[in-house]
Amino acid sequence: MSDGIHLTHYHQMIVKWLKEHVNWLKLVDFYPETETALPVPCAFFSVQDWERSEDQRMNGQLTVTLSCELLAVLGIAEDKYQLDIRNAAMALAIAVEGERFGLPVEPAVFSSAEPDAFNPELDDYAVWSIRFTQEIDIGKDEFQYTGVTPSTVKVGYVPKVGLNDQDSYEQVTDERT
Repeated sequence: MSDGIHLTHYHQMIVKWLKEHVNWLKLVDFYPETETALPVPCAFFSVQDWERSEDQRMNGQLTVTLSCELLAVLGIAEDKYQLDIRNAAMALAIAVEGERFGLPVEPAVFSSAEPDAFNPELDDYAVWSIRFTQEIDIGKDEFQYTGVTPSTVKVGYVPKVGLNDQDSYEQVTDERT
């Protein structure tokens, strides 16, 4: 597999994926740590916590389940902002469900969406929290294969063995080609 995912790389890939696939967002960043007016609609991604996954790969890596949050942020100047923020939250929930975000991870699993009032820096905006989980492997894969992947497979039927008897083997071919 790999040497696992580094949390910084995970954050960067989620933000990159959101920028590329949810084009109506004017800003995508991690953790809402801004003191200036926000270009809305926007979203902030964060990893809330993680726990040991029930399914471990037994390869030296630790498989963890990340609890992730995506904050959808809209302005409150529009008359329909309550409906608009709910539609935005639903669109983001659909977008993240089943995604791997270009990483060697398990598909994201949408958990919930609800109004968010826990970020005082966003009190001037309508904010909804979209939560999802995702399993990732961290640490080094002790059994990672580093050799050459075979390109030809041969089989023998009661073969003679040795260098002089190579003709008694048949190459296995892919019938689809």
